[in-house]
Amino acid sequence: MKKSIVLALMITLSFASCKKEAEKDNDEVAVDSTAVEMVSDDHNAMNSLDYQGTYVGSLPCADCESIETTLILTDDSYIKETIYKGKSKEIFNESGNIEWNKEGNTITLVGLNAPNQYFVGENVLFHLDVNGKKIEGDLASKYQLKKELKSVDKITLKNSKWKLIKLNGKDVENSNQDKLKGITFNPDGRMTAFAGCNSMGGDYEINEEMNKIKFSKVFSTEMACVDMTTEKELAKVLEIADNYYYDGNLLKLNKGKMATLAEFVIIK
Repeated sequence: MKKSIVLALMITLSFASCKKEAEKDNDEVAVDSTAVEMVSDDHNAMNSLDYQGTYVGSLPCADCESIETTLILTDDSYIKETIYKGKSKEIFNESGNIEWNKEGNTITLVGLNAPNQYFVGENVLFHLDVNGKKIEGDLASKYQLKKELKSVDKITLKNSKWKLIKLNGKDVENSNQDKLKGITFNPDGRMTAFAGCNSMGGDYEINEEMNKIKFSKVFSTEMACVDMTTEKELAKVLEIADNYYYDGNLLKLNKGKMATLAEFVIIK
């Protein structure tokens, strides 16, 4: 009888021990699953980096000293300026949309022949070869465009000059390098603007805490030009814009929560 009781007790303890081990195993699996979830995310250059801005660099050239390159990126488009140093002083301007690869780390400049891809890093673009691969070898470090970082504290909106690059969602050409289309803010609360024909001017007020802006007393000279479309559109923007985005490199004028009306990049 005593042996039966001891045997039953041993069986009970065995089951209890197995149950605890099972619960422990289940807890470990749950913890591991949570750890995997925490590590896995969808962060990439496209949605995590502040890739918009101006990138500059001197790329290697086969038949000239270097290819002086300026690449301006906005949300979904680009403007590219190149000068073949030691060969010509001509500035080549190209623009179009950008496309991201499925991984969200590489952009393609649509409309340009290969090599037209860049791997996007923190404040740097790596120029890829014709096959979309990173360039290796002794000259690898030369195939980079670095982002121009300007302190918002040093370059205040109240004393700055900007080149117009996009108006109502469309790219703006700046073929005349001596007189660029854009806007200048003076410290005394006055602004001047130019969009290809007449000179414009007026007053402006900004609320830096609320990112609010207002233009008033806007005037324009009265020259008659063949095409005044861009000028009229910019004048309308100055009339209705009420808020802005500004990071020291890029300036956007907006109306309420509407799509951006005009985009500008800082002029050196």
